[in-house]
Amino acid sequence: MSNPESEKSAKPVELTISVGDWQIIDATIDNSVDIAAEDGDDRVLDQGRRVRSAGWEAARLHPRSGEGLVGWPPTDDELSVTLPIAAWRFVLDELLRWGRVEADLEGGDQEKPESRSFAIARFLAERIAGSSKS
Repeated sequence: MSNPESEKSAKPVELTISVGDWQIIDATIDNSVDIAAEDGDDRVLDQGRRVRSAGWEAARLHPRSGEGLVGWPPTDDELSVTLPIAAWRFVLDELLRWGRVEADLEGGDQEKPESRSFAIARFLAERIAGSSKS
């Protein structure tokens, strides 16, 4: 018997985000993958590699690929990346995880504006919630 929730989470969802924001996601997931490799956490390692590969493929196919830093499209261009909902939730969790680390390292200053990681996480949470209803 199939599980409707797992089928829904496997459905690919395309989200469009700035290349600069995707680069933050890529760097965040890279941190998670590095730690997972040391800890032997195959689930995070596999999921992280799939997420990063999807972003690299989207960047490779982008019409302005190579015009930005290190082969990426320009940071202010948009990038459309397709991942299953479960993978987007993984990205969201990792952005929140590393955003909290960043906030802790900076002393949690209430006057400081929201970090980019938290802003991207909020954007993803809104999109994920919207795509789960469809």
